[in-house]
Amino acid sequence: MYCGNHDEVGCTTCMALSHRTCADVQSIPDIVDSKFPTTDVDKIHQKLQDLKMMMEKTMNIRQRLIEDLKKSKTEAVMAIKDFRKEMETILEQLEKESIKELEMKFIEDESKLLEEKKKAETELDGLKEAVNDLKKSEGNKAQQFVSMKMSMKSIAKTEDVSSSLQTNIDANISFSFDPAILEFLQQLKTFGSVRHVSTTDLSCPRTTVYSVKRNENLNIRSQNDENTCRVYGSCITEDGSLLLADYYNNKIKRADIVKMLVTDYCCFPARPHGVCCTSKSEAAVCLNNSTIQFVSLGKQMATTRQMKLNHICFGIAYKDAKLYITDNGQSLYIYDIAGNILQTVTQDNAGQNLFSNSRTVAFSDVDDKEFVASWGKGLVIIDGQGKHCQTFTDSELDAASSVCTDRRGNLFVSGCSSNNVMQIGRDGKKMGVIVTSSDGLKCPLSLCFDTRQCKLVITQESSDVVKIILLQ
Repeated sequence: MYCGNHDEVGCTTCMALSHRTCADVQSIPDIVDSKFPTTDVDKIHQKLQDLKMMMEKTMNIRQRLIEDLKKSKTEAVMAIKDFRKEMETILEQLEKESIKELEMKFIEDESKLLEEKKKAETELDGLKEAVNDLKKSEGNKAQQFVSMKMSMKSIAKTEDVSSSLQTNIDANISFSFDPAILEFLQQLKTFGSVRHVSTTDLSCPRTTVYSVKRNENLNIRSQNDENTCRVYGSCITEDGSLLLADYYNNKIKRADIVKMLVTDYCCFPARPHGVCCTSKSEAAVCLNNSTIQFVSLGKQMATTRQMKLNHICFGIAYKDAKLYITDNGQSLYIYDIAGNILQTVTQDNAGQNLFSNSRTVAFSDVDDKEFVASWGKGLVIIDGQGKHCQTFTDSELDAASSVCTDRRGNLFVSGCSSNNVMQIGRDGKKMGVIVTSSDGLKCPLSLCFDTRQCKLVITQESSDVVKIILLQ
């Protein structure tokens, strides 16, 4: 053997190393069998799968957060515009009061001038009469004497009146604006401040009871409607429009709740029950022929694909690429967006019927809970796995017809027979009844809430009028 580091062939050191190296050589399969048993491979495979699922979940959460961010931007822009409208309302009121004050000052000065003018007219008439009497008495000494005496009295009286009437009167009125208002506005750069609001911990939760600030009626009847409207389902789109499922007229109607008018509609071959948005450009509608009809929300609404089911479809909600569908009976069905059934929820933990006339569905703002308005049971609360958590009932809630959230930890639940809307806090307890029959509410069927304008939308049984309640 020749070694490059030694001159001799057959170096004993190299030969020894060569012998030891050959002795230590092992095949890879032998090493794998001894060092890495099958259980280790399974663990690594499972770890990879777990990490893959975690990254997919993280990716989906981030995508949802991006969508929420875009939505929150739209809501913030709407809030800015609404604030300007409130300022304009205040300015209009200030303008009205300023003009009112000006009018009162004008009336006061005008009345005084009219009174003084009347006095001058009276004195002028007296002077004219005295002149005529004096002129007529010429040639008659006795009559002339009397006329002179009367004229002297008239002169004295007129002089007294004249002295009381100011000849140099400022008959002009003007308005001076408050410079502090203008100075304050000139110092501002924006209406307020932009800040980050966490959607996970609800850094701005609502912990007090809402009250009605303003109550408006939106007439949703279209010219070609053959029947009185009945809306079982409603929702707010990402751009702030209102979608209404008009059962009796086979239509989905889109309305502007700022301008208070119906902007367009889409006709169906069957009657619609529920409606929800699946994206900013698409809505899903439950039809009474066991079909889910998808609708594009372009400039003009139009029907697109359909999903045929084997059960009644009534209420519908969407979350995390899943459709939650009630049957106005004893079930809640959960589908993926392609129409594959994922789960059917029908019983409580004791095996009893969980629902009685299941209606609409809403999702918790703070955890994985789901809320189902059940006409005959109350508000049924289940977790993300479909396990029954609680059923909310109250003596003031009769025939729970709909439920929605304010995105700040609270729920609104309507009672069709009790003619009211109740607020439930994040702890699941009743906070108060916020809308009643005294607000003109009669047989509420569906609820949805516009977070941008803090408006609660309530549809009513067999009515062309939708209640738009501005809350504070």
